[in-house]
Amino acid sequence: MKKRLKKLWSRLPKLPRRWRVRRNLAAAAALGALAVHLLDWPCFTAYDAFQKIEGAYLLAPSRLVLQVEDGWSTGFLSEGDSWIAVGSATKFDGAGSPLNLNRYQALLHQVLPKEGLVAVLLPAKNEDNGAVAALWGGPEEAVDATLELGLMGIEDPAPHRGLPGWTAIQGLEAFTAQAQRREDGWFIFQFAPHVNHREGQSCAMEMLMWYGPWFTAEQMEQPYRLTLADAQGNVLAEQSGVFPPDQRLHIW
Repeated sequence: MKKRLKKLWSRLPKLPRRWRVRRNLAAAAALGALAVHLLDWPCFTAYDAFQKIEGAYLLAPSRLVLQVEDGWSTGFLSEGDSWIAVGSATKFDGAGSPLNLNRYQALLHQVLPKEGLVAVLLPAKNEDNGAVAALWGGPEEAVDATLELGLMGIEDPAPHRGLPGWTAIQGLEAFTAQAQRREDGWFIFQFAPHVNHREGQSCAMEMLMWYGPWFTAEQMEQPYRLTLADAQGNVLAEQSGVFPPDQRLHIW
């Protein structure tokens, strides 16, 4: 049998060198695509992981509105023609994935209709260790916005840090941020924790943002008050509400 195969192989026409090169390149490309498919398209970046989960929930095509990096996790805000998505991707060591290539796990925290005024809280903190919120909608004349947060009942995520006499402020704390409408229609609010607490006390915003992408529904459902004004400072719209709960959609 082996001799017959060798004889058959010797009778096959020999390809010119340039065609052999093309054949080998085509075979390498096909094998590479097969390998990537078998590895379930590894996510090499946080945004790759977020786009992958968007595709899994048919949220494509999308446009990235905002990306907030928080060390080991990244928060994302994206939009489509009729929807808004808030998500996060958390970095881990990749153990258990094929060849340890998948190093990010992604969550969709909210998928919301793009209707009326939509306010969302991103699952990542800014450089000041404060919250980042975003607003879509409102009158076209609105160019300035003020967002007030009332954080209440935030549990300390690391109670073991407590020392004798240490207390965490878990009552109502108010925070305010202002933003201007961007060219794409969005308002982005950057908050900062309070710095005037007594020694041994913790700011409610610091405790909230400690959780990052691991918000629970209750932690994300924080009350807010919104005011929109025109270029002359005239109030055009006001709204009080609660940020939407965490839907925690995933694909693993």
